[in-house]
Amino acid sequence: MLSDKEIVLQVVDYVGKWDVMLAGIKGNEVLIVSKKECPTEVTIDGNRLMIRRYDPENYVSLLYENDNVFRDYKIFYFVKVYMRKILDLLASLEAYRLSMDFKTSE
Repeated sequence: MLSDKEIVLQVVDYVGKWDVMLAGIKGNEVLIVSKKECPTEVTIDGNRLMIRRYDPENYVSLLYENDNVFRDYKIFYFVKVYMRKILDLLASLEAYRLSMDFKTSE
């Protein structure tokens, strides 16, 4: 049986690693952030996996609304510059939430 990391890396290779900005897994669902279209499901080592693909710019917009589209997945593959953008965004959103909580508690 393959580990989650091996599964994600095989899906990334299948989709085309030069086009993938970020990839992770949650159960039998694989997150792919890529400009290139990809299939909605794939079978790896006998396991049928659903692929949830996002466009890189749309994915950043989704993070503003709900950061669980990132936090729910175990991320195993990423382009460093794109991951930095995601982490900076998540940090600024968290700082904003904390400042709002602080203001409401005063």
